[in-house]
Amino acid sequence: MSEAQSRALPPARQAAFELRSRIRRVSVSRRERWCGRVCVEHGDATPEVVVKRVDGVACAHYTGLLQCGHIWSCPVCSLKKRTKRAEDIAAAMRGVGGSWAMLTVTLRHRKGMALKPLFRGLAAAWRRCKQGGRIQRIWSERVTMSVRASEITYGDNGWHPHLHILIRTTAWTEDEKDALLMAWQRAIREVLGRECSPSDERAIEWSAPFDASDESKQALYIFKLGGELAGSGKVAHAGHVTHWEVAERAAREGGQWLRLWQDEFLGATRGRRMLELDDRCKAAAVRQLEYEASLKPHTEEDPASCTIHISLARDDVRALRMIEARERGVWGHVLSSAEHRGEPGVVAWVLYARSLTDARYPESSRPPDTPAPRRRLRFAGRSSDSGVPRSGASPSVGSGRYVQGEAFPERA
Repeated sequence: MSEAQSRALPPARQAAFELRSRIRRVSVSRRERWCGRVCVEHGDATPEVVVKRVDGVACAHYTGLLQCGHIWSCPVCSLKKRTKRAEDIAAAMRGVGGSWAMLTVTLRHRKGMALKPLFRGLAAAWRRCKQGGRIQRIWSERVTMSVRASEITYGDNGWHPHLHILIRTTAWTEDEKDALLMAWQRAIREVLGRECSPSDERAIEWSAPFDASDESKQALYIFKLGGELAGSGKVAHAGHVTHWEVAERAAREGGQWLRLWQDEFLGATRGRRMLELDDRCKAAAVRQLEYEASLKPHTEEDPASCTIHISLARDDVRALRMIEARERGVWGHVLSSAEHRGEPGVVAWVLYARSLTDARYPESSRPPDTPAPRRRLRFAGRSSDSGVPRSGASPSVGSGRYVQGEAFPERA
């Protein structure tokens, strides 16, 4: 996990960790089964919990643990990548402003249709729709930036792949919208056949245009692209389930859900992109982030900003891994405890895991999910004590020392 993952809202992050714990056993990828629970085999890779505090707000993430990086099938890696890309989209919108709109592009589908040709045909048809002729000219004149997100749900009519496309654009006339609709239906017929050609009402849905300065609208559409589709918080339309719900049912019930997940979904999405910014949007995001970074004051010692490293021994990682079946989402609980209490919070979870897996350790009670009171811990080199008893603690846990300070501010 990286810093981008840690910036996700805590409820969404914890839900992603818990979902990953549940669906590991139905994964066909060894990297996914090992993701976040196996130490990286590298001489310089030491398992750590890194707590970065910026402007008084603490965010924690792991280093030295394997990451699969699979955006479609690993909830934690998916949330991490989408959080980072959502930040890039927001930066681009802040930088260039202008009027934006979202298109939802879909096709006709029925139960029994294989997902792989549907999903790949959807992307191929959208590319063909914009190539050549009048639509290419209109798109070039109207659209100055775009972001494309792919989504797959499952319902009574089988798999439903569709696209959400966020565009920075000037106003389209009704005649231009009709031309795009006809070009899309024609492209679907050419790529997938007439049976997949959508109706006029459902083929392309346009959102109301909004200005980038409207923070509420901006947050809504960025969430649809970067947060909602990552899993936690996404609610499918009536009669449909998200692909994460398919995975959860595959782990819980097996049967047809297991076949849908392993035989169809994983094969159809392998190597496919879920969220893609065009070159102009990427460049705008980079420029805006660099500009904002240049405005921040550079001070060597900022009491509200620091980074602390809490070392984990490989046996600590092994103990946490062994209790994951009992404590689903334990890896997320450790991060939350590190953000609230620093090293003592991590130590508490390690001691609890060791007490369940190693007879040499005394019995330890389960740490609370939300430690209280919340304390701010300032990094102070190797001096001072954390203020929390360490009797029975593994000497390998926590290489830093902290000074107990005032309470952490509430996370936004």
